[in-house]
Amino acid sequence: MNSFLNKLSFIFTSLWVGGLWAMLMVTYVIFNMIPSSYIAGVIVSNLFFYLNFFGMITLILILGFGFHSEKIKFFKKMQAWLALLLLLILSISFFGINPLLEALKVEAFPKEVMESVFADRFSAWHGIASIAYLIQCFLGIFLLLKSR
Repeated sequence: MNSFLNKLSFIFTSLWVGGLWAMLMVTYVIFNMIPSSYIAGVIVSNLFFYLNFFGMITLILILGFGFHSEKIKFFKKMQAWLALLLLLILSISFFGINPLLEALKVEAFPKEVMESVFADRFSAWHGIASIAYLIQCFLGIFLLLKSR
């Protein structure tokens, strides 16, 4: 059973990390193909929501499966600490930064947020979210390497 759980965990992690890297291209394409940055932002925001939700489930499964199979010894492994760090970053983004960005968009409506008085705050928080996202991308690769 542990072998099956480890393989399942690795498959989910691979899908999530691959999705993280694919979203870099998808975001670029969507913003270049859709003339309205507001509509493009809504589409990309929804895609990130589902990807982040899948990431949280994946990381919780990694931690749960690891603890189930190795008990407290699991937390001596780098894999456990990478998963915890990724879960922390993802939770901060999902529950903290993303709702703040959405609130700024709503406050700016009917204007686009970058044309409103909230443009500076939105840019700053968007930059923080982007840095957190890139950190997730690279830490995700390290997590995959440690999972094998």
